[in-house]
Amino acid sequence: MALVDSGADFPIFPMEIAKDYLKLDLTKAESRKFSGTTGVSQTAYLADVLIAVLDENGANLGLEILTSCGFCDDFQMSGGALLGQVGFFSCFKTTFHQPDQYFEIDQISKAAEG
Repeated sequence: MALVDSGADFPIFPMEIAKDYLKLDLTKAESRKFSGTTGVSQTAYLADVLIAVLDENGANLGLEILTSCGFCDDFQMSGGALLGQVGFFSCFKTTFHQPDQYFEIDQISKAAEG
C-alpha cells in the first residue's frame, strides 16, 4: 500500500521492502538526499522496480509501470510508502476529484507521448 503524494519528488519505500520482499542489492545504487517525512535530511537508494496498481476494487491488476524508486533505512510512513512526481505521476494522467474524495489514473499511451 502507498500514499499518493503530489509533494513527493519520487516514489519512496522503507528499506525493509527492498531487503525482505524484493531481495534487492542496493550496495552500488545511486543515492539521493530528501527531507520532509522526518524534518531532517534522509538518504534513499534508487532501484528500478515494477509497481503494480490494483483496480478500483483492489482485487485485480489495473496498471503496471517499471520505474525508479527510493528505499530508505529510516523512512516511516503510516501508509507504507509514498508515490511521487517523477516515477509515478510522470507515468500517468491523473485526475483528482477532491470534493468526492477520489482520484483516477490512466496510463499514458506511447502514441500520446510523441
